Amino acid sequence: MYTVASIMKSPVVSIEANKSVAEAIHQMQEKGISSLMVTPATPGEPEGMMTKRDIISKVVSHGKDPKTLNVQDVMTTSLITVPPDYPLADAARLMSEKGIRRVLVRQGSKIIGIVSDTDIFRAVEESGWGPNF
Repeated sequence: MYTVASIMKSPVVSIEANKSVAEAIHQMQEKGISSLMVTPATPGEPEGMMTKRDIISKVVSHGKDPKTLNVQDVMTTSLITVPPDYPLADAARLMSEKGIRRVLVRQGSKIIGIVSDTDIFRAVEESGWGPNF
Protein backbone atom coordinates (compact mmCIF):
# COMPACT_ATOMS: atom_id res chain seq x y z
CA MET A 1 0.00 0.00 0.00
CA TYR A 2 1.31 3.44 -0.96
CA THR A 3 1.43 6.15 1.68
CA VAL A 4 1.79 9.90 1.44
CA ALA A 5 5.36 9.55 2.73
CA SER A 6 6.25 7.57 -0.40
CA ILE A 7 5.53 10.51 -2.73
CA MET A 8 5.66 13.65 -0.57
CA LYS A 9 7.95 16.54 -1.41
CA SER A 10 10.26 17.48 1.40
CA PRO A 11 11.23 19.84 2.86
CA VAL A 12 8.24 22.12 2.46
CA VAL A 13 9.21 25.57 1.20
CA SER A 14 7.93 28.26 3.52
CA ILE A 15 7.65 32.01 3.89
CA GLU A 16 6.89 34.23 6.88
CA ALA A 17 3.38 35.68 7.08
CA ASN A 18 4.64 39.27 7.18
CA LYS A 19 6.52 39.05 3.86
CA SER A 20 5.01 40.66 0.77
CA VAL A 21 3.01 38.72 -1.77
CA ALA A 22 5.55 39.93 -4.36
CA GLU A 23 8.31 38.18 -2.38
CA ALA A 24 6.20 35.03 -2.26
CA ILE A 25 5.61 35.13 -6.02
CA HIS A 26 9.33 35.51 -6.61
CA GLN A 27 10.13 32.59 -4.31
CA MET A 28 7.50 30.38 -5.98
CA GLN A 29 8.86 31.20 -9.44
CA GLU A 30 12.45 30.69 -8.35
CA LYS A 31 11.70 27.26 -6.84
CA GLY A 32 9.25 26.21 -9.57
CA ILE A 33 6.46 25.49 -7.07
CA SER A 34 2.80 26.44 -6.81
CA SER A 35 2.42 26.83 -3.05
CA LEU A 36 4.23 27.96 0.07
CA MET A 37 3.66 27.05 3.67
CA VAL A 38 3.22 30.24 5.68
CA THR A 39 4.97 30.41 9.03
CA PRO A 40 3.92 32.87 11.74
CA ALA A 41 5.92 36.08 11.91
CA THR A 42 5.56 35.91 15.70
CA PRO A 43 4.80 32.90 17.90
CA GLY A 44 1.14 32.16 18.49
CA GLU A 45 -0.12 33.48 15.16
CA PRO A 46 -1.78 31.03 12.76
CA GLU A 47 0.20 29.24 10.12
CA GLY A 48 -1.23 28.82 6.68
CA MET A 49 -0.73 28.02 3.03
CA MET A 50 -0.52 30.34 0.05
CA THR A 51 -1.04 29.03 -3.46
CA LYS A 52 -0.97 30.40 -6.98
CA ARG A 53 -4.76 30.12 -6.89
CA ASP A 54 -4.85 32.42 -3.81
CA ILE A 55 -2.72 34.96 -5.65
CA ILE A 56 -4.89 34.87 -8.77
CA SER A 57 -8.23 34.95 -6.94
CA LYS A 58 -7.35 37.38 -4.13
CA VAL A 59 -4.74 39.66 -5.70
CA VAL A 60 -4.66 39.62 -9.50
CA SER A 61 -8.43 39.40 -10.09
CA HIS A 62 -9.01 42.35 -7.74
CA GLY A 63 -6.25 44.49 -9.27
CA LYS A 64 -4.31 44.66 -6.00
CA ASP A 65 -0.58 45.36 -5.84
CA PRO A 66 1.38 42.33 -4.60
CA LYS A 67 4.11 44.64 -3.30
CA THR A 68 1.72 46.25 -0.82
CA LEU A 69 -0.02 43.10 0.45
CA ASN A 70 1.41 40.73 3.00
CA VAL A 71 1.21 36.97 2.63
CA GLN A 72 -1.05 36.81 5.72
CA ASP A 73 -3.59 38.94 3.83
CA VAL A 74 -4.17 36.24 1.21
CA MET A 75 -3.12 32.95 2.81
CA THR A 76 -5.50 30.14 3.65
CA THR A 77 -5.44 29.30 7.36
CA SER A 78 -7.45 26.09 7.42
CA LEU A 79 -4.67 23.55 6.88
CA ILE A 80 -5.39 19.89 6.27
CA THR A 81 -2.65 17.62 7.56
CA VAL A 82 -2.17 13.86 7.49
CA PRO A 83 0.41 11.55 9.09
CA PRO A 84 3.23 10.06 6.96
CA ASP A 85 1.68 6.58 7.01
CA TYR A 86 -1.67 7.85 5.65
CA PRO A 87 -2.74 5.74 2.64
CA LEU A 88 -2.43 7.57 -0.66
CA ALA A 89 -5.90 6.51 -1.80
CA ASP A 90 -7.36 7.98 1.41
CA ALA A 91 -5.42 11.21 0.81
CA ALA A 92 -6.88 11.42 -2.70
CA ARG A 93 -10.38 10.88 -1.32
CA LEU A 94 -9.84 13.50 1.44
CA MET A 95 -8.58 16.05 -1.07
CA SER A 96 -11.57 15.42 -3.31
CA GLU A 97 -14.07 15.70 -0.44
CA LYS A 98 -12.51 18.93 0.88
CA GLY A 99 -12.03 20.46 -2.57
CA ILE A 100 -8.30 21.01 -2.01
CA ARG A 101 -5.27 20.31 -4.17
CA ARG A 102 -2.66 19.57 -1.50
CA VAL A 103 -2.23 18.20 2.01
CA LEU A 104 0.61 18.75 4.42
CA VAL A 105 2.29 15.76 6.02
CA ARG A 106 2.71 16.20 9.77
CA GLN A 107 4.77 14.04 12.09
CA GLY A 108 4.06 15.06 15.65
CA SER A 109 4.13 18.85 15.69
CA LYS A 110 6.41 19.17 12.65
CA ILE A 111 5.41 19.54 9.00
CA ILE A 112 7.69 17.16 7.12
CA GLY A 113 6.27 17.21 3.59
CA ILE A 114 3.54 18.10 1.15
CA VAL A 115 1.51 16.04 -1.32
CA SER A 116 -0.35 17.63 -4.23
CA ASP A 117 -2.95 16.25 -6.59
CA THR A 118 -0.24 16.32 -9.26
CA ASP A 119 1.98 14.10 -7.08
CA ILE A 120 -0.86 11.58 -6.73
CA PHE A 121 -1.54 11.69 -10.46
CA ARG A 122 2.14 11.00 -11.20
CA ALA A 123 2.15 8.07 -8.78
CA VAL A 124 -0.88 6.56 -10.49
CA GLU A 125 0.63 7.21 -13.91
CA GLU A 126 3.95 5.57 -12.96
CA SER A 127 2.67 2.65 -10.88
CA GLY A 128 -0.83 2.09 -12.11
CA TRP A 129 -3.93 1.89 -9.97
CA GLY A 130 -4.24 -1.54 -8.44
CA PRO A 131 -5.19 -3.29 -5.22
CA ASN A 132 -1.94 -2.25 -3.51
CA PHE A 133 -2.38 1.43 -4.26
